[in-house]
Amino acid sequence: MLENLSQRLIGYRVKAAREASGWTQDRLAEAMGLKDRQSVSDIENGKRALKPDELVLLTDTLDRELDFFLDPFQVAGEAQFSWRASPGLAEHSLDGFELRAGQWIGLLRWLREKEQDRPNPLKHTLRLTAQSSYEDAIARAESLVEALDLGVVPAERLAEKIEQELDIPVLYVDTIETPEGDSISGATCHLQDMGMILINRNEPEARRFFDLAHELFHALTWDAMKPDHRESNSIEDRAKGKRIEQLANNFAAALLMPQASLANLIDKRRIDDVSHLADVAMQLRVAPVALAWRLFNLTWICAETRDALQQEHQRPSVAGTPKRFSPAFINMLHRAIDRGHLSARKAAKAMGATLTQLVDLFAEHSLPAPFEL
Repeated sequence: MLENLSQRLIGYRVKAAREASGWTQDRLAEAMGLKDRQSVSDIENGKRALKPDELVLLTDTLDRELDFFLDPFQVAGEAQFSWRASPGLAEHSLDGFELRAGQWIGLLRWLREKEQDRPNPLKHTLRLTAQSSYEDAIARAESLVEALDLGVVPAERLAEKIEQELDIPVLYVDTIETPEGDSISGATCHLQDMGMILINRNEPEARRFFDLAHELFHALTWDAMKPDHRESNSIEDRAKGKRIEQLANNFAAALLMPQASLANLIDKRRIDDVSHLADVAMQLRVAPVALAWRLFNLTWICAETRDALQQEHQRPSVAGTPKRFSPAFINMLHRAIDRGHLSARKAAKAMGATLTQLVDLFAEHSLPAPFEL
């Protein structure tokens, strides 16, 4: 059983469990009857394998279930998250959702490894730092639009291109929403061998696309400027956020509204026509307020037009709510079950679903159930 999971991954989990319990390496070494703290350090760094009896002792000592250390879909201790959540959302609620999301991410990584044998050795970055200017972030975004061939309306193919060209999975998920309206908008998850983006699929279309572009910035700059574990998802807070968040906002605005697209869609003779500009915002799948600030910062419109455009309501979306997770993820999951690489029960457990709900998920993606109920 231990042989099926790498020492490195088990080591991550040992360290996570130890730190969560507030234990030092010296204390854990003493409790387990190990020679010294270096033995614990070697286990946590994947240099020394745990013996079966040591693992049993470890579960008792740190009060963890055996699955915590042996579940191939666990990412505890190695996954790092940066969440966009309402300020009023309780920390324990966010922590609980993070554990749930971790199972999806761990399962997706396992599926990718089964199909690709090894992680993609290439890692895309934006070559930006916390000292970079807003103009630098905007220029990188404009260049990325061309490099990814996103076309006149970048939002339309953005998720597809992020997955196919940048090898960053994008999952549209159902997140927490309290009766008071507090929710999670999205997140970036960083692992040593891959990055991933989570987006709340139930938010308005314009907000989903802006969150996607914003999280992409973090995914492509994580090593240079790691974001905080939690940031506010309110528009007001974002406007006065930390420098890294401001860089991400400028990048997102330019990615979704590059100058070439604006020049193509806006009739310059109607540059002060708020109704026309609101229609352009709808075409670009962005909020009127986002377009207002983008055009104002480009000095294409005056403050009066900016303020008027901000008051315009978002036009209705025609695309609808995205399907849960992503076609790539669900297709891989279907193949793994169909080929006997993964049992339906294990898949359902990792997805936090019943077998019936798993069947419904496949049906949502127009796939027949690869197992019988």
